Amino acid sequence: MRRNRFWTAQALIAPRPVGDPGARVREITLGRPPVMKEFYCGAIIHDCETRLVAPSEDEIIASVDTHARVDHGMTDVPLQLTELVRRGIRDVEPTALNAHND
Repeated sequence: MRRNRFWTAQALIAPRPVGDPGARVREITLGRPPVMKEFYCGAIIHDCETRLVAPSEDEIIASVDTHARVDHGMTDVPLQLTELVRRGIRDVEPTALNAHND
């Protein structure tokens, strides 16, 4: 039985000649949305409903510092609290962020 060359692995993988209008794309990118960081203040301060979202952990820590000073009246944020915050930060997909806003 003769094999059809178009269905062999070589034919499927090999690039088409330059200038061919049906040329295959040489690079395939699986688009993954960037991962964001999220922290719920209620995980530490039980009556607080604040949810902080930022692209990096450092930005979350800076936001928590500001939030603690403004909303909770702290003049100094203890190192132990910062460590609790770091442990409470989790990765979240942007699609999951939109689900919270509905």
